[in-house]
Amino acid sequence: MKRALALGSIPAVAAMFLQTGVAHAATQSIHNVALKKITYTGIATSQAYSFAAYDGKYLTAYMPIWYVSGILQKAGIASTWNGKVWNLSVPNTFKLDVSHSPGPATSPYNNTTIQMNGQSVQHMHSIAYKDPMGSSVTTYVPIWYIEQALRRVGLQSTWDGKTWTITSTQSFTNVDLRYNAPANISAANINQFLQSHGSPLAGLGQSFIDAQNLYGVDANYLVSHSILESGWGKSQISLVKNNLFGYGAYDANPGNDAGLFPSNDYAIRFEAWVVRQNYLNPGSSHYVAPTLGGMNVNYASDPNWADSIGQIMAQIAAVNSGSVANYVQYQGNNAPVLPVSTSSGGSSTGSIPGASAGAPLDAEPVFYLAGAQAVTQPNANYTGVPYYPDMATGMQQMFFAPLQLGSANSGVAEMQRYLNQQIAANLPVDGQFGPLTLAAVKQFQQLHGFPQTGIWDYTLWQLIYPTGANIIPSGTSVAVDQIMQGMANGYVVAWYHIPNYGWVDSQYVQLNNVYRVAVPNPTGTSTTVNVYDPNNPTRVLTTLHNGDFVVTADPNPVNGQITIQLASQAQGAAPGVTPGQPAGQPTGVAPGQAMAGVIQQADATLVQQP
Repeated sequence: MKRALALGSIPAVAAMFLQTGVAHAATQSIHNVALKKITYTGIATSQAYSFAAYDGKYLTAYMPIWYVSGILQKAGIASTWNGKVWNLSVPNTFKLDVSHSPGPATSPYNNTTIQMNGQSVQHMHSIAYKDPMGSSVTTYVPIWYIEQALRRVGLQSTWDGKTWTITSTQSFTNVDLRYNAPANISAANINQFLQSHGSPLAGLGQSFIDAQNLYGVDANYLVSHSILESGWGKSQISLVKNNLFGYGAYDANPGNDAGLFPSNDYAIRFEAWVVRQNYLNPGSSHYVAPTLGGMNVNYASDPNWADSIGQIMAQIAAVNSGSVANYVQYQGNNAPVLPVSTSSGGSSTGSIPGASAGAPLDAEPVFYLAGAQAVTQPNANYTGVPYYPDMATGMQQMFFAPLQLGSANSGVAEMQRYLNQQIAANLPVDGQFGPLTLAAVKQFQQLHGFPQTGIWDYTLWQLIYPTGANIIPSGTSVAVDQIMQGMANGYVVAWYHIPNYGWVDSQYVQLNNVYRVAVPNPTGTSTTVNVYDPNNPTRVLTTLHNGDFVVTADPNPVNGQITIQLASQAQGAAPGVTPGQPAGQPTGVAPGQAMAGVIQQADATLVQQP
């Protein structure tokens, strides 16, 4: 049989649809045989001859199973036909509803059954008729019954007598973001999409894929979210702070409040980690559902945030010959495979991209520096810069500013716990300094002989967390080998690791020899910079991206080259590069290991990072 299909060849066996265990057209009156069109969500179209025939007392339109099967295959639904039963194999990307399914067919007239995953969902009357496109008899079924069956998987239909349009009610806002994007969302295809839209994010495709594979967060979502929040990578926050997701950019003062990231790759990994840990894992602090719709409740004040990202995801999927049907819709019983970062249950340690050595596999990512030098700065409260064994302890114990009526941060929560313990204040530990907390503070001050100001100052904070001797005097020259994104006084602030001391608030450390990579046109698409082997100028060691932090003793080019130091960010890989990629990439490199390289002056210059 000749198949003139606009959707291309269908790998089904056409002969299996030519069974004769159905009513033959010779026994029924056939009307209005004409070429019609079937479309699916605008990405697949087929032409097939349709006719009208009486189904009982109603004249209805019939379509050949073979062509409908081809369209459904484009939606990811395969099928088999044995002459009596048409079984549709519905993948878990669809939410299948088999409730109120019919019992066994009792009327001889209903000679055909539609099944979904082996469950009968519709009985109907089919007709064998010679397909005008070929020379063989094939099976025709009423469109109306197919429409009823497809509604069970969220596919809606309209029929105007000429075109049968099938659309999906599935939504990207209900995609389970804990599953990897389909295979056609590759690093190369991401880069091609970004390049075609003139985005300076082009070249970061592998970073999105690595973050997906490590933390179990859909790469299409990560790309789409970064596009929305960064204006395709052209916003000032993204260009000046490597902040692709608007992290910490509070509505009142987004430019100042947004966090600074040491690289775009790190920003992507950090966002994937935050989203997975706080929004997608059941029971986590901001969990509603592992979907854009669920995230929208606690992530964004804009009620259209989820729809906006979903539209970009749909665009990326369509460009790569896909649709929402290729993505897993969220259902309460979904069981996604644990990501690499938690593949050992979150209790093991090891080397993962950006995790500090010996840290749990689901720990926050770390950015490594090699050879970075700095000087500690004065702090108005401490005699120098306090340091802590880890960033979490520092964020909990360091005094950032006086706590008073209207304050809202983790420091208030620590104070509330302390007041509950010391004077049985019975305060809710919510981090909100309201009238009840104010009264408790004044009560504590009265009981302990302090002025009743209602302000919890540095002296009172020392009652909770005395600093002791863990202070680096201001003006001390130190090294910095790691950066993590944290908080200070309710704002997003980077923390630095100083060898032989610990973790410190970066606001009190002045970097001396750390620079940002600056390409000639940061809003263009040529934002990837090759790093070459100093001993072999044709060998590419790795790549950097505009804005990435590097270390150098001299930012001035010599013979058109600038010598830099950088650290590997992952086991067997340099910053932002998957182990073994590209060709010539060093293997067996431990996280944080120093590497020397050169960049070409024509590709980028260096701008000092304060």
